[in-house]
Parts: sequence; C-alpha cells; structure tokens
Amino acid sequence: MSLILRIDVDSPYGKENVFNHICSRIASDYNITPLLFLPYLKYLDDFIIYLNSKSIQGNFFFRKCTLPTNIILDHLRQGNHIIGLHLENSISLDSFKEELKFLESNINSKIEVFSKHGSGKFKYGLHHFPSYEPTKYLDWGSKLGMKIFFGNLEDPTIDFSITNQRLMFYPAAFWLEHHWRDTKSFDINWLIRESKLRDLVLLIHVENIITNNLLYNELKYILENAELMRT
Repeated sequence: MSLILRIDVDSPYGKENVFNHICSRIASDYNITPLLFLPYLKYLDDFIIYLNSKSIQGNFFFRKCTLPTNIILDHLRQGNHIIGLHLENSISLDSFKEELKFLESNINSKIEVFSKHGSGKFKYGLHHFPSYEPTKYLDWGSKLGMKIFFGNLEDPTIDFSITNQRLMFYPAAFWLEHHWRDTKSFDINWLIRESKLRDLVLLIHVENIITNNLLYNELKYILENAELMRT
C-alpha cells in the first residue's frame, strides 16, 4: 500500500510573480514556443531532481503548452517517472486523440495514463474545455489504449476501480492545496496513516506549492513520512 504522487504540470513559467503568471497564460492560449528570457519549467525540473534524490516515483501530466524539454525528459527517465497527458480540450474523442498524439510525438514514447485539466467549474485558457465528464474519458481512453485515468473528485476515501474495459480509474485524490480539500476531515496526518493501509493519490501543482511556505512544508513532511511509490 502506498501514496501515488500525481503532478499536474499546468504552468510553463510558474507563478513566482505576476509577470511569469501572465506569460504562462499567453503561452497556453497562443501556443508560443518557450521564451528564452524566462526559465521554462525550471521549477518542475528542480522538483524532479529532488524526487530522484529520494528515489520517489511521480506521475507527471503535461499539457500541450508544458511539453517537457530534452533535459527534463532525461531527468524523468533517470527517476523512472511516469509521463501522462493532462487532457485540456476534452470536447470530443478526436480532440483527445489529437492532444495524445501531439504529446507522444514530442516525447517519442507511448502514453498510457491521463488526467483532466480542470474540474468543470472554470475555463482555464483559450483551448480548455471546462466540462468534467469522466464517463466519456473512460470510454475514450479505452478506445485509445490507455491504462489509467486519474480523476478530479475531492473525497480521498473513494477507492479506485477497474472498468469493464480493463481501464484502471482513480476517481478522487487528496488535493494538497487547501481550497480543494476538506482540511478538517482530511489533514496531513490522515493522509500519512491511510497511505500505510491502501493506495491513495496525492495531487499537487508544484508551481503553487513552491510559492506557499505552508504547502511546501506540508509536502516535505508527507514525502518524509508517508508510504510512497518508489523506484
């Protein structure tokens, strides 16, 4: 039994300041190639190197605007991490297939796991389809040969299941960010205890955590004390 670390890579340049945040949004909306004067995914590479030093395995989900560089790919492969699609334009099977093939062609590897960008409440960018429709994604994922779908529900007591198409489904996660979690019912110590009893998904957005001391310290405490998937 262990904690499955899910990292959704939403931001090309992080959120260290307003300028970086704005550049990330522009890059997302207009598919702009990495800007050399900004540290593209630097925050993510630093985190991967940290996980590698602890032999902790992560599941990293990339959008079209956050494609991993060759250096990041090397670090991901050194740590035996799993690379997945962070589905953004989920309006149809064709749009799902287009994003999947785009990521596969850029990393030169088959993708078998995916997550969904957004939970149906807000539109996060020009190309983002906000509706959250997991039943559709499970059907489409099966047709495209996917193996695992990580869902966005916020009740971490919901257990995983296997569909009749033999696609593994983790409907919910323990969201580290407090505004997506019932912190009174599900605190950090609850997560650590439960990780020793069953498989759980811990969902993080690194760009949010490194700018928040409370979240940073909570994540560090979890990684030092929970049962984790390791390489």
